[in-house]
Amino acid sequence: MKERASLWTYIRNYKFKSIFIKNFMIVLFLLMVPLVCLHYLVFLYNDSTMREEVSRASASELTRIRDTVDIIMAEAESLGIRLGADPDVELFLSEKNIEYPLGYSMISRIRRIQEILGTSMVTNPYVDSIQIYAKNENNDYLLSSTSGGALDKYEHRWWYDEYLAKKDERNFWVSALRKPTLDTTEYSLVIFRKLPMGGANKEGLLTVTISAEQLRPLLKEITPEQEIYILDRQGNIVYTQEQGLITKPIESHHPQLPFPLLSGTPFSDIIRYEGMDRIVSAVPSSRGEWTYLSIVPLEHYESRQSQLRSFIFLLFALGIGSSFLIAFLISVQTYQPIRGILNLLESSHPPMRDFKSRASGVENNEIKYIAATILESSEQKKEMEQELRRRYEMMSKAQGIALQAQINPHMLYNTLEAINWKVMRLTNGKNEASVMIHTLSRLLRLSLSTGDNIIPLRAEMEHARLYVEVQQLHYKDQLEVIWKINGSILDFPTVKLTLQPIIENAIYHGIKPSGRPGVISIIGYEERESVVLKIKDNGVGLSQAAADKLNLDIQSDEIKEDAHIGLSNVNQRIRLVFGEAYGVRIYGKEREGTIVEMRIPKRT
Repeated sequence: MKERASLWTYIRNYKFKSIFIKNFMIVLFLLMVPLVCLHYLVFLYNDSTMREEVSRASASELTRIRDTVDIIMAEAESLGIRLGADPDVELFLSEKNIEYPLGYSMISRIRRIQEILGTSMVTNPYVDSIQIYAKNENNDYLLSSTSGGALDKYEHRWWYDEYLAKKDERNFWVSALRKPTLDTTEYSLVIFRKLPMGGANKEGLLTVTISAEQLRPLLKEITPEQEIYILDRQGNIVYTQEQGLITKPIESHHPQLPFPLLSGTPFSDIIRYEGMDRIVSAVPSSRGEWTYLSIVPLEHYESRQSQLRSFIFLLFALGIGSSFLIAFLISVQTYQPIRGILNLLESSHPPMRDFKSRASGVENNEIKYIAATILESSEQKKEMEQELRRRYEMMSKAQGIALQAQINPHMLYNTLEAINWKVMRLTNGKNEASVMIHTLSRLLRLSLSTGDNIIPLRAEMEHARLYVEVQQLHYKDQLEVIWKINGSILDFPTVKLTLQPIIENAIYHGIKPSGRPGVISIIGYEERESVVLKIKDNGVGLSQAAADKLNLDIQSDEIKEDAHIGLSNVNQRIRLVFGEAYGVRIYGKEREGTIVEMRIPKRT
């Protein structure tokens, strides 16, 4: 048998005229164009969305920083208000003259104030120091949480000069001042609050110092990669992590920044200057004096965007590959019917295999090949019609023969009836011979009737009883048959001629070889969705191995033409009509007899 042509054979023969190639190109185009457009739009949308999200995220981060610092400053300001209103502080500031040695009441008052100052510093971890300055007619006194005494005894110039410069302009202000210590010269944020003294020559001041060293870890933790600036109303840097820039104008460090930054309205945008895109965000302080500024190089986010861009390109490459594969698979699937027709034509019409060579010079593809083959097939159809006509005549002859064969059984039992009447006339009445002939005639009439193959169990029982009567006339007292049939099962349908072959098998293969009187018990009852009939004899029996072999043999799919004998025949007819779950099963024991169980469904 010649091997079927492959798909590539048709592609090679028809080239770009092939239906497969055309379908493939159409499907690939329909998949690729939307895919390319989709990836391009996704990239543009993602780039735009990324910039918007980065700008919003930067502004959001800066807002959180603003809120954090404002809360700290508000708590420090609130602390100053509470301390200024304390009764001991008010009495301390109202003293006209603090003379040495201090009296007991003054010492007690100073200690209570120091305890309040110490407690306030413990409960506010960002506060580095709190000082109360009092000036009366004769001296200046400075009080902190750990000490107190004349102003000249302490290092005070770092904040005192700022106080002298601004005391006549404001009652409250915040300044970034460099506090000289042994280990650092970093700037600190100092809150100045003037306290009421109740006299023309008296001055009172509360200072709360917030250490930049305490503030820096908080801001780093929130925004580890941002440049953060706190600007005053003049654009001077109040705070940044680079200490050398504090107090300098922001223009000196970022001269190309847009400046409506100090307008008091939130601002966030991506600005390109100094050859780099930067995210610039500005939000005003809720206290109204400062502006918070954040500058983040966009390249920090562009690295992620580059990774996303590479991922999109990878998806695009995978999309091209998958589109090619999908287009190929769809084309193969849509080509399968055509390919199947071609294979069928090439296998059943060998002359058409040369069609392509005969059609050289003519534009050709699979459809034209199929059309040419169909045209030739129309001629073969006429030949087939003539053959069918001839075979129909042969079938008609066979049907006539079958109808003629149906006449023979009727002739047989009519002849038996005639013999029966002849015997009765010769013997002057009924006798065993006439009874046997009459019973046999009835038995043949039921067996050879051409009615339905499915009959009620009641009719099958009647047929079996007639057969038993014939056998009992033959064996006389040597055969006893016991019927135990539940009346509720008699109307269920069964296959015709099933009980008689089993009873016959019990007589000739079980009881007769035993040489002793035989007893056959026929038991019928319902069991769930089935009707069970058991035919039990007391014959020679058979071993379990023989029973298993016989059960295996009767499962054979070969059906005997003679429908009157054979357990295998009975089993197969039941299975064909009712299904594999039903049929005949044999059980036996040597020298004790055999049980044949027949199972049919409970149907109406």
